[in-house]
Amino acid sequence: MSLSMRVFAVQLDMLHDAVGSRDEKLVQRISRYSAEAWSSEDDYWSDEIADGAPTSSAALRAVIDGGPFDEHYGHRYRWAYQNICEFLFADYGMSDEYFSGFRSGWLEDVGKGLEQLGITTAQLSNLVYLGSPALLPGSEGLQSGEWDNATCRAGLDQWHASTPEQRAALHPEVLGAVVNCVGWMAEVVALSDQLSEEYGVAAFFG
Repeated sequence: MSLSMRVFAVQLDMLHDAVGSRDEKLVQRISRYSAEAWSSEDDYWSDEIADGAPTSSAALRAVIDGGPFDEHYGHRYRWAYQNICEFLFADYGMSDEYFSGFRSGWLEDVGKGLEQLGITTAQLSNLVYLGSPALLPGSEGLQSGEWDNATCRAGLDQWHASTPEQRAALHPEVLGAVVNCVGWMAEVVALSDQLSEEYGVAAFFG
């Protein structure tokens, strides 16, 4: 089974605050922005929608209104949350070079690689599974998580403290993925310092 991850530099407070905001203008703006993608998405899930799953539009409305949610379709609301992120931070997508079309178990391998270099603050499992608004139902499909700004700064310091020997001991593909992760940390730290705003990393995996 092939998996993939999309990663963004985001202002986490802004992203979180959109959930349950009841912001009608935001609903309308995202609806216009996502119309073409929603058409394809709803075609793909047409059988499930026929059985009662929310359309992309209805899922977005539920997430921004703070409910109601149908617990059976958590992945649809998580997809709507990703739509919000893609809209608000469309210009801040980050490289997923080592996280596009990967095998099951790859994230665990990269997580171990980070740990072997002493990068314990920025845990890959948190980026994939933790940090999304608790308001959203659980999802067995699309997952989401995040690293806040402090996590990225600490992880970057730990990377700089690692030695060339430690890095050389990793499998080249794992090291490449670790460098990809470190690039995310460096990018949000640089963006935060440049704009005097706190940015973190938001990721969507499935």
